Amino acid sequence: MPRTVGGPARDLPSCPRPGHEGRKVVKDGRYGSPPRQRFRCVGPDGFHRFVPKLPRQVTHAGVCDTCDSTVPAHRGPVAGRWYAFPVREVAAAFAAVGSGASYQQAALRARARADRTLLDGDWGGAVVAEWLNALGQVVLDGYAETSWPETVVLDSTRFMARNTWTGGQSLAFNVLGAYGYPADGQGRPRLWALAAYHQATAVEWADFLRRLDTTHPPRLVVTDGADEITNAVREVWTGYPSPSFPVPFCYRCEHHLRDNVVEELAADKVTHWGSIRMNALNEAFHSPEKWSAFKATVWPKQAHAYGWVKANDEMVTTQVAVRRFLPDHHSTAALEAHLGKVRDFLDARSFVLRNQARTTTMLGLVRLHLNGHDDTRRYTELLRTWLDSNGGAGPHQRRGYDTGTSVRASQGQRQPSSLRR
Repeated sequence: MPRTVGGPARDLPSCPRPGHEGRKVVKDGRYGSPPRQRFRCVGPDGFHRFVPKLPRQVTHAGVCDTCDSTVPAHRGPVAGRWYAFPVREVAAAFAAVGSGASYQQAALRARARADRTLLDGDWGGAVVAEWLNALGQVVLDGYAETSWPETVVLDSTRFMARNTWTGGQSLAFNVLGAYGYPADGQGRPRLWALAAYHQATAVEWADFLRRLDTTHPPRLVVTDGADEITNAVREVWTGYPSPSFPVPFCYRCEHHLRDNVVEELAADKVTHWGSIRMNALNEAFHSPEKWSAFKATVWPKQAHAYGWVKANDEMVTTQVAVRRFLPDHHSTAALEAHLGKVRDFLDARSFVLRNQARTTTMLGLVRLHLNGHDDTRRYTELLRTWLDSNGGAGPHQRRGYDTGTSVRASQGQRQPSSLRR
């Protein structure tokens, strides 16, 4: 904490210049919009003006809007240098975006809370988009996963964009997701990673897996059977020695396997109540004995089911043989539930999410929300700590449509480019 000068009633910061400790500090007017307090350091050799490393906006009524305590006018909310909004409003916008709000909705809330004029029309979200570019990673780093857990569940969901001129649809992007089950005593299961890619091929999946440390492979990877995921896993982790099976072991979700078989049995019209095949199917993927028992109920005259069993027998036989040696996770259901929430948040506005890097950052905030970590106060602490370690100056923002809310970009500074694919 900076030393104050003049006692608790004045609560003025000390001069940051080396050797000026103990000098007299007085207020020296205000600057910027919204206004912030400037100070003057007075010594025997003259004076100079300064602002604290983390400037504060001037309070309107001298009352803290969090605890209702009376505070000096210059002890308002902290803001980054040249940023027009307080840090806490940036944090609140990040929490709102993570819970499904659009950039425009989050920006309107920030302007309302900061007593700024609300903008007309269906625009204004550019300021929040710029905050994501500039400071979003600061929050994500505070909750970053660094390596893969013992069990990883992988799946994806795609978003389509509708052409308003032709009425046709085209692929906008895919969201690749991972749900993790750590080993006993190493934390609770949680949504491990989310990222936006245009495609969901093996190339994209391999890049997704390499976002974290791949030195130590998971023991088990559960998928819906997509070859793209399996190929990417084999590319990233070529297989480590094990007495019984490769590590990581790529495991087909038992729920998906059962649905596949039920579909084939339905085509053969043998899914009626009391069917010996349906009864045997309930535990068919639990052990070699149960799988053999189910196979014995499927006869050649059930052509669809018989063909499926013949085509997948080797894969299922291998999987059920090692099931008891693997962690007790057999389904992609947990990840599918989270991806369903992601769809609820993004489906209606997928056509405007065209910047891959920014969308992935936004998805990181969605992950924190779904894991229950989206605490505005914690976000504010992370942002303040980062700004304090960087002299109070955040990264430059591009000036967007929301005039006056973005920082003045340095002349000649290279601006972030779009990562649209």
